[in-house]
Amino acid sequence: MSHGVSTEPTGSALECDVVVLGTGPAGMAAVAAAAADGVDVVAVEAMDHIGGNCVWSTGYLTFVNSAMQAEQGIVDDVETFVADAARMTAEAAEGYGMVVDEDLVRLFGRESAETYDILTARGVRFSRFIPRPKQHTVDRMAAVVDPWMFARAFEPDFASPNVRTLFGTTARRLLTDAGRVTGVLVDGPDGTTSITARGGVVLATGGYQSNPELRQRYQPNFLARGPYLGVDTCRGDGHLMGQAVGGDLVNMTFVPPLVIVSSSLVEDAIAVNESGVRFHDEAGPYEERVEALLGQPGRRGWYIVDDVVAREKATLIGQMPEPAVQAPTLVELASTIGVPVAALEATVAGWNAFLATDATRDPLTGRVVMPPGRRACATAPFTAIPMVVGVNFVSGGFRATQSLQVIDVFGAPIPGLYAAGDCLGGLGGTAELGGTRISGGFTLGRLAGRAAARGEVDTRVRHSVQGAFLPSKLDTKIALVHLADR
Repeated sequence: MSHGVSTEPTGSALECDVVVLGTGPAGMAAVAAAAADGVDVVAVEAMDHIGGNCVWSTGYLTFVNSAMQAEQGIVDDVETFVADAARMTAEAAEGYGMVVDEDLVRLFGRESAETYDILTARGVRFSRFIPRPKQHTVDRMAAVVDPWMFARAFEPDFASPNVRTLFGTTARRLLTDAGRVTGVLVDGPDGTTSITARGGVVLATGGYQSNPELRQRYQPNFLARGPYLGVDTCRGDGHLMGQAVGGDLVNMTFVPPLVIVSSSLVEDAIAVNESGVRFHDEAGPYEERVEALLGQPGRRGWYIVDDVVAREKATLIGQMPEPAVQAPTLVELASTIGVPVAALEATVAGWNAFLATDATRDPLTGRVVMPPGRRACATAPFTAIPMVVGVNFVSGGFRATQSLQVIDVFGAPIPGLYAAGDCLGGLGGTAELGGTRISGGFTLGRLAGRAAARGEVDTRVRHSVQGAFLPSKLDTKIALVHLADR
């Protein structure tokens, strides 16, 4: 597919108003917002299409006080969202050093409803809310009908006459002049190009999960070398370039292990252990899934789906770390994976019997996320997918102002440099809520692109790691939540 690719040689130098590095959710939104302001934009993308990880994902997005919630009579507000974020961050802080920016959390909460309006106006459709009562106290996480809708929704922006997109191109270094970021050096099909940005550079290159050498700086070796889910261009390029000009990285150790599986796939599956029985809420909190799997004999488990699901979600199954196995009957599948035949048959029959009721909570595991239409696991052949602990997302990135300017290690905004998406660290603590990664990228990416186009800056010096650290109100809430739980 074409997205306004420049067919003329890039030469050795380009000039524009705004450079956007990466075209995932944050990058797409930043390009659209900057282009809408009428400035010249250059988008740099390592792959051959826009969309980043989100087009390959399940596509769950969180919106606060959205029109979709209102249509279903769901009452939500920013304060409820902030309280949910504080609770989840307090839990994450048990195992990781956490720096949460309440200003960014609130900014996302206020602006996310507009993101919903923008996406739906562009043709993106959401089918239903995904209940996650342990994370979201109200239903606010919506499932997209097709993740590729995101890329299609923004294709017109990349075809705009004031947007030039360089595919197959990797950013290498930021260019600076007297402390201001003035552009970027990139390598592409035509060699090395220097791009000058009169307004600013937006870092939206994604996370660093596909770079084990970088992860090794923040994780134990055995985890850093573990598998990951997603595109292989999430190498931390933006993190390294921003760090080189003084950007302050936070939450880099928050790389929580999880059982690698798409949320869309897991909602259609049940998981069994070596005894052929279910052992946890398959769609529950990530850390609970890991704990449950590691507590099984041999630390082994399999996701079980039928032929309807295997065909519908073949791409997601193909992305799993270990190959799936298929058999014409449950009897043969049990023999293939080495679990008791009678137990597996009874487990699947029990699950199907539950789905045939109108109960909303699985009495065995407490699961509340059901297959679409409560469809049973009943159509042969059947597929078993090995469960593997790895990494799906990372949450570290730069501190930033309300204008999404990157903040340096001394607490001062870096002129000409903006960050959004997985390059932004202050919102990363909300990741365990679910749905804030893609929605956060679209929401704060839009604001970053607009700020870069308009030259919006924040000259206020904020607290830094030098001297006393002044906790935000959300940090205080986290501490209070933690103490209340003791």
